[in-house]
Amino acid sequence: MAERQMITRLEESRPDHTMRYQLAIEVLRQNNLTARVLDAGCGVGYGSHMLAEWVQAVTAVDISTEAYQHYRQYFARPNITYLNQSLLALDKDQQFDAIVCFEFIEHVTFAEEAVKLFGELADVLIISSPNELIRPWAMPPVNPYHVRHYTPQELEELLQLGGFTVRNWYHQKSGGQPQIHTGPDGKFMIAVASK
Repeated sequence: MAERQMITRLEESRPDHTMRYQLAIEVLRQNNLTARVLDAGCGVGYGSHMLAEWVQAVTAVDISTEAYQHYRQYFARPNITYLNQSLLALDKDQQFDAIVCFEFIEHVTFAEEAVKLFGELADVLIISSPNELIRPWAMPPVNPYHVRHYTPQELEELLQLGGFTVRNWYHQKSGGQPQIHTGPDGKFMIAVASK
């Protein structure tokens, strides 16, 4: 099984995770990007559920059948379309106002392909990653579900493959300190990028 929060109510979610989605909602609303949003690597869909309060149509995608079943039981909403498939199998002819991608890029070996696909699907990307400078991937205890962490420069270079430029950096100091601050200098960094 993958690293996943198998929660049944939003209140059970890690505060640092829900605060990232709250930041995404704020960015989407401030920039009038609330018609159609992709939640890439959505897991059980609690974040998609949060987005769907403010976004007209959310497309949620995750390859895990277990996560999909959990979503259907606890987090389904009429304005969410959950695709239980590989992210790379998405139809490239569709367009989104923005893509939200939290708790995902550090888990996959196909990050470059994913970001290039994001560049075909949207002009705005809100993405998070553990910061390699603060929490090195190889530092014990090694998270067996992560394939790598990124430095701010590495994440910025990765996003450029999809045509994105980071417009704003945010960070969280740790899971126990979930408040969001400006700049990339925390354990978890969040980039708001656009073309």
